[in-house]
Amino acid sequence: MHENSASIGKKANIYTKRDFYQSCPADGLSIFKMLDKVMLQVEYHCFVDLKLNRIDPLYKELCLIIAEVLVMSYDSSVKINGSFIPAYIVQEVYLQLSNDHVRFVFGNLHNVSHRIYNKKAYIRTSLYNAVFEIESHFVNDMAVSD
Repeated sequence: MHENSASIGKKANIYTKRDFYQSCPADGLSIFKMLDKVMLQVEYHCFVDLKLNRIDPLYKELCLIIAEVLVMSYDSSVKINGSFIPAYIVQEVYLQLSNDHVRFVFGNLHNVSHRIYNKKAYIRTSLYNAVFEIESHFVNDMAVSD
């Protein structure tokens, strides 16, 4: 007696979501305890501007937005690129963020020439997209410099 493939796929999908959520670093952490974890994840100390001898406050804002998403509940959703995506998917992507991704978003934010009306939503989307775009960005930079 074999289960049909649709029900097996559905069970696997449910298991994957539950398994990810249980392994997610939130575990009931407050946003500020999660902020500490995020700062370690993205190597926050490396953002020091040696000329100014300080870290630009925008870096902390980026980390705080990452932390906020990582403490969201499993059944929440996050608006990314104008669409609502389950929080656990966005959390999975945000767990891949590194120092380079945050620097990439920081640099892009400084190069924006238009007014950003919903800064938090814009940053959430930028962070999410950074995981997918960073490699092509560096490849394009290398192609332009050749």
